[in-house]
Amino acid sequence: MEIFQIKGLSIRVHPTFLLVLLAYGILGLITQALLIFALVIGHELAHLLTAKAYGFKVVGLEIFPFGGAAYCDDLFEGRKIEESIMAVAGPLFNFLLLFAAQAIRWQGYWSGGSSEEFIRINFWLAAFNLLPLLPLDGGRIVRALFSDVFGFVRTTKVLARCGQAFGIILIILGLIFAGKGNSMEGIITLFLLAGFFLLSGNKEIASARITFLRQLTRKKEELLSKGFMKSKVLTAYTETPLIRIIEELTPDRYALIHLPGKEFQVERTLTETEVVEGMMRHGIHYPVGKL
Repeated sequence: MEIFQIKGLSIRVHPTFLLVLLAYGILGLITQALLIFALVIGHELAHLLTAKAYGFKVVGLEIFPFGGAAYCDDLFEGRKIEESIMAVAGPLFNFLLLFAAQAIRWQGYWSGGSSEEFIRINFWLAAFNLLPLLPLDGGRIVRALFSDVFGFVRTTKVLARCGQAFGIILIILGLIFAGKGNSMEGIITLFLLAGFFLLSGNKEIASARITFLRQLTRKKEELLSKGFMKSKVLTAYTETPLIRIIEELTPDRYALIHLPGKEFQVERTLTETEVVEGMMRHGIHYPVGKL
């Protein structure tokens, strides 16, 4: 849900974040809720400034319950260095605030419950976001590091499904804690986070397909501008469905697909462009050998 725009920058708040604020307000924790909101905004600004430092044009921010995401016109997903550093910038911001607050406490300038709460929230924002699950920052780091090996779409699917599985675990924990009479604050937070992971998993997978198509366009532009590009070779049986090959494609290498014959000698070689165009025409389950 878009809340407002600042100089063309779209600011969106995920519905689960609004539910967290509402729940905390009902429980009389509005000060804590506003502190979380402010720290999450700072967390996202760290992502934004890092993206701008790389020269990416940031078009929007989306705020999640305990983190968020920056969206760019330029393509950074799947790039090892750029996406990793952009992702780690948010948790690093919270760790820096944590250490700064702790240093002030040691000097005796800040004490009491407010300082402890500030440190606690920053710690959990940083630690939680480093979990290797999408759409968290940790998941984006893992995707950046491994999409070149396992393929961008496949890596995104695995990390998003793991995030959804984690959401189910949170639901189970919430039910267990509710049965034991634990605090409503923790129980509500678990359920809201579970909903966030379950809903965002499908969104991540859907956006991965769009990003993948953008990556193809970028690779064509890079090939035309440089005149060369790193490549990778895949070997597939003629009966292999196109989707299996698509999931193996990576952001930074152009793929050539060898089709061996009966004697396992290469009879044909297809480019990834031919495979993608074949998928568009015939569907994801079409055998590659029929192209």
